[in-house]
This record gives sequence, structure tokens and C-alpha cells, in this order.
Amino acid sequence: MKRLLVGLICVSVPFLALYGAVSCFFPKESVKNTPGSDYKENTYDIYVNNHSDEEDVPALSAIEKQLLVVVDRDHALAADFEPPDLVNITDFGIRARDKSMQLRRVIIQDLKAMFDAAEIAGHKLMVFSAYRSYKTQEQVYNYWVNTLGQEEADRSSARPGHSEHQLGTTVDVTALDLEGDVFNDFGSSEAGIWMAENAYKYGFVMSYPEGSELLTGYKYEPWHFRYVGKKVAKAIFENNLIPCNYLLFLATKNKK
Repeated sequence: MKRLLVGLICVSVPFLALYGAVSCFFPKESVKNTPGSDYKENTYDIYVNNHSDEEDVPALSAIEKQLLVVVDRDHALAADFEPPDLVNITDFGIRARDKSMQLRRVIIQDLKAMFDAAEIAGHKLMVFSAYRSYKTQEQVYNYWVNTLGQEEADRSSARPGHSEHQLGTTVDVTALDLEGDVFNDFGSSEAGIWMAENAYKYGFVMSYPEGSELLTGYKYEPWHFRYVGKKVAKAIFENNLIPCNYLLFLATKNKK
């Protein structure tokens, strides 16, 4: 991220003081050119060059702003960052691959409502991956580097500190009865299509939509959804925006 953005991309709300070390997210190293040769342009510049400075932004409460911390190729969470309100999601009747999976309590009600609505529509969703600590993400990332090589791993796995999963508000979702690859086949499944069309109603957005790799640095991930609250999710969905761009835009607007 260009140095002129330093100091702009943090949402100043009291809650962040509770998190300590989370007031601004600037990586210890620059990683914006690591995903592959196609990732060349700054995502924030691309966004603002196509949107008026007078564009309306949703009025957000302090709690809603807390959900919009920027975590991407250029902005990292501290290694010791851990959300204070993590809960086991299966305790709330949410289907998960592992009973130990955790997410922030603040998103549980909407996540449960989304899963219930999906089941009414005939789709049994399951959380395949939820909160990951910095250390866990380090292990995940190293596994993919060893498996795929550095360049390919960087297109599909975040470096430690740069994963939205560390926020505790991000889930990898699949369908319980999905045949084939639980990830890559999810997007074209009926359950995946339902999620793409309806997740925003419950405050979730697909972080890395199809065709966005030039901007996000990550391949299309139809299973990866981040909770940003219903107002912001609605704005992203209805305007066909790329979430990371819009969150940077909002962070800058909130500093003015």
C-alpha cells in the first residue's frame, strides 16, 4: 500500500482499544506483488478512480464499524491478535466440520439465520473452516507453499496475519451433501448459487468473487464469506463491488 495511505486505513472506534495492537493494520513486509504476475495495481486506487468522492456511504454504528477492519495483502493483523468473544459455533446449532470451531459471538445470530434459511430452501450448509489464529494460519500457509510452491500458494492462501479468518468473522462454507470437491465445486452447486445470491441479506459477502484476482490477489473462492454487517453487505451486493476495495474506501471516508 502506498505510504500516502498510512494512517488512513484504520477505523477509530473504542472497541479497537480493547483489541490492543489492532488500531492500524500495516504489514511487517510488503506482500502486494507476491500473488502472481497479474497482481500489479493497487486495489484502493482502482476503486477510488471509478467512484466519486461524494458517493453515499451507509451510516454505521460503532459496532458496525468494528466489523470493517481492513485485512488484505497490504494490511495485517498482529501475531497476538485474538477476538475476545469467540464461541464454539456448534453450541448454537450451527453445523460445522469440527465441534471445536469458533467464531465471534457478534455474528452468530445472523449466521444461524442464514443457515436456517438455506435449509428451508433445501440446502444443508456446513462451516468447513472458521476462526484461525496467526499460528494456525502460518501452518496452513506453509502447508500450501510446500504442496503447491510459493507463487501458486500465494494465489489461494493468505500469509500469516493477512487472513480474514483471524478476525473471527469469516467462514469457509460448503454443502453437507456436496459430491466432489467441497470447495471448488461449491460455487456451481445449488447451495453455492443460493449463498452467492442470498448471503448479503444476513450480512455476509464473498470476499474473492469470480474475476477479481487482479484486484484481490486471490483466486475465485465461492466458499469464503466474511461478515461485514447487513448495511455494508447490501451496498456491496447491490453495486457489484469487490469487498476489499469497498472496505478501504469506507475506512478512508470514516477518517475524513
